[in-house]
Amino acid sequence: MNPIKILVVEDEVIVAQDIAGRLKKLGYAVTATVSSGEEAIQKARENQPDLVLMDIVLKGDMDGVTAAEKIRTNMNVPTVFLTAYADDKTLQRAKLTDPFGYIIKPFQQNDLRVAIEIALHRHEIETKMQEALKTAEAARESLEEKSHRQNHYISMAAHELRNPLNAILISAELLEVARTRRSDESQVRTLRLVHSATQKMNQLIDDMLFMGRAEAGKLKCNPLPINLVEFCQDLLDQLQLGNEAKHKLTLIPSNVTSAILDQQLLHGILSNLIANAIKYSPNGGQVTLELEYRQAGEVDKEAIFCFSPECLLTNSPFTNIHSPLLIMRVRDEGIGIPETEVGKIFEIFYRCQNTGKIKGNGLGLTIVKKAVELQGGAIGCESKIGVGTTFTVALPYVALSCRIK
Repeated sequence: MNPIKILVVEDEVIVAQDIAGRLKKLGYAVTATVSSGEEAIQKARENQPDLVLMDIVLKGDMDGVTAAEKIRTNMNVPTVFLTAYADDKTLQRAKLTDPFGYIIKPFQQNDLRVAIEIALHRHEIETKMQEALKTAEAARESLEEKSHRQNHYISMAAHELRNPLNAILISAELLEVARTRRSDESQVRTLRLVHSATQKMNQLIDDMLFMGRAEAGKLKCNPLPINLVEFCQDLLDQLQLGNEAKHKLTLIPSNVTSAILDQQLLHGILSNLIANAIKYSPNGGQVTLELEYRQAGEVDKEAIFCFSPECLLTNSPFTNIHSPLLIMRVRDEGIGIPETEVGKIFEIFYRCQNTGKIKGNGLGLTIVKKAVELQGGAIGCESKIGVGTTFTVALPYVALSCRIK
């Protein structure tokens, strides 16, 4: 066990040497003996003592009271004052610094030991109390943040569900009232509206449930064999039904047919990325989902994710660069992401300034990032205003061991 380190501040050299000798006999380590307040502050900063023995009356511009106050404030080191005499005003100032003890000179060796041990014990208790208060405050802030998020979820859900619910109710009424007067084509359009509204409701509910499980630490990864091409084509077909702007959704499977992945997490990744590609390409256009298999060690991370210096790569848990990888890219020809905001797009509830009146809740990309990280993968983004955006996801090709985040 390391000895307790003590800094001695005493302007009488003989007295300082005597105190240092007594401290060493008692088993303490003396870091230094200094004679001024300025030196005391410097040595305390350099040596980080456990306690300072400080004479109140010192020569020079700074007395022991001021020096003790600065040391306590800046370094949280307790002080025990040494004093033979001091006027009432100085003693009152000394009390305001909340010292950990006084020793009246001349003193016995045992008095010195008792004063030091009591001061150290009191400082230890106060430190633990401060840490406990900080922990309690952090817990309180965490609870407040969770409560705020829950309220945000509830408010958002009520707002987002209202529109599709109204659309379904109105469509159902139209179908009932005008069954005999409306054409089959008109009824088909109405049914598509019902399908689109229902799909939006399902997506929002899925997103809310996903975020709830993620924040509760209950997300799990269950990888199973999957026909990747069939899975992705079915997803594109479902999204195409609700695609009012008539984007062209294309699957390019390249050299991939199947994999072992968690289907629910994969659905959360691709459905949100493709839905965003459609949503933020308001004038239609091409949305492409590319699948690619990369053998172990074929390329480095930058070659997989980034083709320009502006690329954003979020891959702190990504350690599978030397394993076989499934690469998925979702490309669009949409509005793009401002360069100053690209680093914030995965933050919960964040929406870029250029989205305007395009509806959204700021959950999609947060869900994507969590689902990617849960499987030990990484996601990158490249975007240019007015040209489009490409999101690249890399997952271990056989995702048999999954992370819980």
